[in-house]
Amino acid sequence: MIVVSDSHDNLDAVKRFLEAVKGEEADAVIHAGDIVSPFTLKMFAGYRLYGVYGNNDGERLVLSKVAAENGMVLVEQPLFLELGGYKIVVVHGVRGAEDTHRLVVSLAKSGDFDLVVYGHLHKVDIREVSETLIVNPGTLSGYLAGRRTYAVVDLEKRVVEVREV
Repeated sequence: MIVVSDSHDNLDAVKRFLEAVKGEEADAVIHAGDIVSPFTLKMFAGYRLYGVYGNNDGERLVLSKVAAENGMVLVEQPLFLELGGYKIVVVHGVRGAEDTHRLVVSLAKSGDFDLVVYGHLHKVDIREVSETLIVNPGTLSGYLAGRRTYAVVDLEKRVVEVREV
């Protein structure tokens, strides 16, 4: 699966990302929030996208409509998924870094999930806590981080590859 977050209406970054993953065999694209506008979400049409709203996502009614029209799932956090027999929870984040880290570590320690995905902090974070993989792919927009990143996750092999666009 492909994991992305914090695209923040950076259309060039989204376009480059979609070009980079075109033709890849991904069972899903997980977006951990801050897509921002419906016109950016429309760019993901054709992908099996699962996502949560972030703190900067406006026009949620229209985002919701675009998601539904394109067979995407976009909800308030948390999003609970089961893909390929793996249990996944997706959140954007809460308040600042400390609270966000406490939340994702608590979710991982619960033992209920194989994968915890989050965003919000614009910083790559790949680690394992209590046999649960935690993935923050960084920021697709590149804002605050200086690089545009996403992650390719293979849960069967428990491998995460961070890529730049």
